[in-house]
This record gives sequence, C-alpha cells and structure tokens, in this order.
Amino acid sequence: MKRNYKFILIIVALAGVFLAFRQQQVVDNKESAIVTGVNRVIEYAHYHPAKLNDHFSKEVFKQFIEGLDPSKRYFLQEDIDSLSVYKDLIDDEVLTGNTNFYKKAYKIIQQRQKESIEYINEVLANGFDFNKDEILNIDYEKMKPAKTKAELKERWRKYLKFNTLSRIYDKLKEQETKQKKDTTFKPKSRKEIENDALKATKKTIKQYIDMLADMDESDYFSMFMNDITLQNDPHTNYFSPQGKERFDTSMSGSFEGIGARLQKDGDYVKIIEIIAGGPAWKDGKLKVGDLIQKVGQGNDEPIDIMGMRLSKVVKLIKGPKGTIVKLIVKRVDGSIETIPIVRDRVELEDTFAKSLLIKDQNHQFGYIYLPKFYINFKERDQRSAATDIKKELEKLKAKKVKGIVLDLRNNGGGSLSTVIDIAGYFIDKGPVVQVRDKKNDVELLKDRDSKTVYDGPVVVLINELSASASEILAAALQDYNRAIVIGGKSYGKGTVQNLISLNRVQGDEYGDLGALKWTTKKFYRINGGSTQRKGVTPDILLPDNYMFLKIREENEPTALAWDKIAPADYRRYNIPNKQKMVQEEQQRINKTPLFKYIKQKAKWIADNKKDYTVYLKLDRYIADLKESEKISKKFDSLTKFKSDFEITSLPEDLQAKANDTVFKTKREKWLKTIQKDPYISEAVKVLEKEIVH
Repeated sequence: MKRNYKFILIIVALAGVFLAFRQQQVVDNKESAIVTGVNRVIEYAHYHPAKLNDHFSKEVFKQFIEGLDPSKRYFLQEDIDSLSVYKDLIDDEVLTGNTNFYKKAYKIIQQRQKESIEYINEVLANGFDFNKDEILNIDYEKMKPAKTKAELKERWRKYLKFNTLSRIYDKLKEQETKQKKDTTFKPKSRKEIENDALKATKKTIKQYIDMLADMDESDYFSMFMNDITLQNDPHTNYFSPQGKERFDTSMSGSFEGIGARLQKDGDYVKIIEIIAGGPAWKDGKLKVGDLIQKVGQGNDEPIDIMGMRLSKVVKLIKGPKGTIVKLIVKRVDGSIETIPIVRDRVELEDTFAKSLLIKDQNHQFGYIYLPKFYINFKERDQRSAATDIKKELEKLKAKKVKGIVLDLRNNGGGSLSTVIDIAGYFIDKGPVVQVRDKKNDVELLKDRDSKTVYDGPVVVLINELSASASEILAAALQDYNRAIVIGGKSYGKGTVQNLISLNRVQGDEYGDLGALKWTTKKFYRINGGSTQRKGVTPDILLPDNYMFLKIREENEPTALAWDKIAPADYRRYNIPNKQKMVQEEQQRINKTPLFKYIKQKAKWIADNKKDYTVYLKLDRYIADLKESEKISKKFDSLTKFKSDFEITSLPEDLQAKANDTVFKTKREKWLKTIQKDPYISEAVKVLEKEIVH
C-alpha cells in the first residue's frame, strides 16, 4: 500500500508542475491543449524522452502520411510535396502547441477520399476482365505516391479487381462443397459467379465509403498524436476520450464481443491475442496472427475493412450477446477462411489461473496455466494471480506431484506485485526484479517471506508473446536456477507504464482531453541484464510457427535500448546435472521429426510474407491460392500431434462445479487442447529427465 500512495503523491506533484507551466503558456483550442499537455508529461516524466529535432519531425511526418494512406491510393506526389515543407517543423509545432501540419494533411486526405469515390464508382461500373493477365504489387512500403489522378484510378481498379477475385474464389469453393454434399445441386456458371461477386463488391465498397464518411476528425487527430508519442517508445500512447473508455473496458475484464485483441497491420487488422474463455477461444478457429480482411453481420454481405481505422473495425466486430459476426481472415500460411462467431460476454473468470494433472507410466505431474498477472486494485482483498497460483500449487502439492509445468505462453503481463509474490512461492526469499527510473535510481523488489509453497522441480513454458511481467517471473526463476525455462525467446518488453488524465495537466477549459500512457521505468533481472529488447532466452529452445517473424520488441523502431546494471545479491539453487540434461534434451528435440517440420513451416511462413505479388487473372489467382493451401495442408498433416500422457482435471475442481454444464464443456475442451499441445508434452518430458538425473 505504501508503494501505491507513493505513486499517487508523485502524480499529484507532477500535475502541480504541469499546471505551473500551463500558466506560462497560452493555448487557444482543444488540439493545442492536447499537444502541449502530452509534450509536458513526456518532457518531465518519460524515462527517456525523444529529442525534439529534425529527425523526430521526419519520422512523425513519414508515419502520419503512411497511416493516412498505407496502400498509396489517396495521396498524389504533389500532396506529399506540398506537405514536405513541414518535414523539419513538426518538432517546433509540438513545442508551441501548433497543429498546422496536421490540419493541412487532414484537409488534403479528406479531399482525396472524396475524389476516390468517383474512381471507385467508375471502375465498378465498367467491371473487370478476369482473363487479362496482370498483377497487383502489394509492397506498399516501397511503392511511390501516384503522380497523376489517372495513376490513382488505375491503383483502385487493380485493388477492386483483386477484391472481387477473392469473392469469386470464395463462391467457387462454397459451390464445390455443396456439390460434394448434394448431387442434385445445380452449380452456377463462372460468369454468373463473377457477376454475383461484382455485385457484392459494389455493396461492401459502398458500406466502406459510408464508414469513411462516419469517421470523426478526432480519430485522425488521435492517429497523429500517437505518431508523436510513439517516437519515445512503442508503449507511450495517447488515448482520446473514446479511446480511454475502450482502454478502461479492456482492463475491466468483462465485455460483449468475440474475445480477441486486435492490432492494425497495414491495410488489415491482425489478431494478436485470443482471450481464454471467450467466444473465439471456444470456437477454436480464429488464431493469433490471422489478418482480418472483411467483417459481416449475420447473413449480411461482409464489409471490406482494408484500410479502415482499427476503432471502426472493433465497432463492427463488437456487438450484443447472441448475435453472429462473420470474419474473413487470411491465415499466416496465406489461405483465406470465413469464420462465423457467436458473440458472448467475455468474463474475467475464464482468464484466471487453473491447473490439471498429467500422468506418465510412473509419475504424476502438475500443470498450471496463467494467462495474465491479474489483480483488483480497488479491492486488494479479492482474488489475484498470486492468490490463485498459491491455491493451485497447494492443490497439486497435496496430490504429491513430482514436478510442475508453469505455462506463461501468450501471457502479456499485468500486475508487478503478483509477480513478486508468485516468485516467492518457489524460493526462500530474496530479490526478484530491479527497477530503474529516469534519475537512474534503482529499486530492488524482493520476496520477504521465507516460506516456500513448492520446492520440487519446475519447468516454465514461454514463447514470443510472453511479455513484461511474465518475462520477469521467467527470468527470476531462471537466474535463481530454480526452474528450467523452455519454449521460444520471449517478447522483450522491459518497461513500466503509468496513465494520467491530460485534464490534470491542462485543466478543464477545453473539455475532456483524453489521457496519456507513458513509460516511466525499466526492468532489470537480478543478474543485472535488462529484459528490454532481449527478453528471456530459454534453456531449451523449441521452434514454433512465429520464430522467423519480426514480432518482438526488438523489431519496433523506437524500442528503448538494452543495457545492464549491477547484479543483485542472490543465491542460486542447484539442479543436479542440469547442463548435461539441457544439452541432451536440446539435441533430442532438434532431431525430433515433429519440430523439424514445425521449423520448416515457420521458414515457409516467413518467406511467404515476402511475396508481394497478387495475380489478377482468375485462373492464375486460383492456382496460386490452391498451391499455398496445398503446402499449408502438407505441413498441417505432418504436425498433427496427440500426447500419450493421461491428462485429467483435479477431482476437487470437478466436484466444485458438479452442476455447472458451462464449466464442464470448457474444461473438456481445454483438456483436449492440452492433449494436442506438443510443447506441454515436451515440458513434461523435461521434468521426467530432471527426476532421472
């Protein structure tokens, strides 16, 4: 509690400093107040604020222009030239609270979006020649802005043709499936299907245009502000009043939707997390890494969301419990799939820690899944990740398990205090993590309880999406030599963020100004190295589908640097013959056919992402997609897996929920998922080896 009060006092003090500076500078509109407020917080409180110079200006300029027109279908070269006078001036505007660059860019994009409607209508009125052999280049990053409006129209023509081709392919596949199931089914001719697809494109493009018109200027301004804040680091973000509301909802743990976290990825929106227990998790078809191309409501024709703002896509996907949303997604292997999901209330209960028993011929092991480090800050006596993990450990300990697998895969972090407590369950007492602020003052956070809840063998599972708090726990147990860490190299987020309302900085004269989340501190392992950028490297590496993709913190252009400080004073535990065992297990895994295939598929996925050519002749388009699907299915058939271990729920868990049919359904599905997970199987094999050694 003292730490919490200390934080509140710091925020109050900062707010006082900010208000004092506000009295020295006059702002004359809401946008100016937001720019000035954000700059003040970052300048005086960010761990390592970016220098406001010409480089800063050029990066904001580049990112805002790319964000407004990611697929190069709106701006002309003359627009970029007219805006280029601001390339070296945005830093000066931030200092003075001016928004001239933003206003001019916004005015131009509004004009070009209106003009694009004319191109679209003309192109769709003329239709397409699907026998014409041409290609669409989707390497937008290297593409130059169009020099003429005729060139822009040609880009729209190719894009709309590609859009229609994807519909034709979907309708042909649907027709093939119906023919196999029903011999009396009469298929449509290809020409009829082409006409149906064109009609569908016309309908969804109209809806897309309508949604563009619905975009509020505040959406564009939020984008601009985030291009400014992201120059400091990837986790410093501006929230508009609406964005802050969405952020609060996401933190509450209860909402109605599909249960997936989304992130903008070029023209598309990417699935970055499937929330345990949510509708998407129950359905099992939507995967992390999938790119959403279209969104449909019930039986309505799906809307193309390419180029659409993330907030608008979220609005399309969210909806009342019991309604159906249809997602057309592009898999990481390039295949296209339609996934209908029934919306439901996503409850925090489904994201709590849980455990089960895994048995081989001779031993019984425990498995604990922790999806996040949760805590109720308003009611600290309520359940948290720490209290729940302790209960699960005690239950497994009572079953006399020979070892425990702690699964932190896809765990994006959460409460730091729960990490300290959980680490303490496995060690006597001592330091867990070091935290350094912008003044270089280092605080050593310790477990002060000498009691150990569990002292048996432990294996920690991590992957590329294990971040922040999960990295601290994995690193601490690795540094203490208390656990063997296996899986993929973790994400590499070693920073701490705080949130402040900008009205506390600028006052209430211009209404609700939104909020700023900014980076205040950095984490360091007890061995002195930071988890920033480098993350945690497992003792035993397991290949997975994402291993060659650039999805970690180190791939973010503005990520803070890795460094190290002095190590803390701590005592390492002893795992007998660990080095020899780890080497033997790594060699065995490297030779395992299953993981060889997984590594091959990961390489193919990474190479496939570099292919920017889309064929616009129907036969070539179909042949290319079928080839990708063929390769994908080949890999899928090679990597099917089912564990030989016996996997069961703890009897007391089943007894406590004896009359809960929803729980039973979820638990049965979870057990089947665990049975098919080769990484959990490998973790148990490592525990078996540790016992033998």
